[in-house]
Amino acid sequence: MAKKAYAPVASYSDLKRVEGEINKAGTVDKIREIVYKDGPKIGYKAFCYMLGGRMTPEGMKPDEACTAAAILEQEGNDEEAMDIYKKVVDVHPDHPLAKSKVG
Repeated sequence: MAKKAYAPVASYSDLKRVEGEINKAGTVDKIREIVYKDGPKIGYKAFCYMLGGRMTPEGMKPDEACTAAAILEQEGNDEEAMDIYKKVVDVHPDHPLAKSKVG
C-alpha cells in the first residue's frame, strides 16, 4: 500500500507564520507558548514535523507555496519566490510548476 503524503489542514500562510515563530523562539518556554497557541490551529503533527526539521510548509503544502511564490514574482520579489520554489522541489522533485521555475 502506498503511503499517503501528510497534508495538514492549516493553510500555507499559517504554516509559514508558525515556522517563523519557531525559528525566532529563543527558549523552550517560548516554544511551549507557540505550541499552546498554534498547535490546535495547524495540527500537532505538522507542528512536530516543523519543530523537528522533518518537513517545511513548502513540503506540506506545495501547491499553496507555489501560488505564494507566483504572487511574490508578480510583486518583483524574484529571489524570495525562487527560494520557495527550491524548497518545494527539495521535497517534491516532480512538482510541475516548481520544477519548471527551478530547472
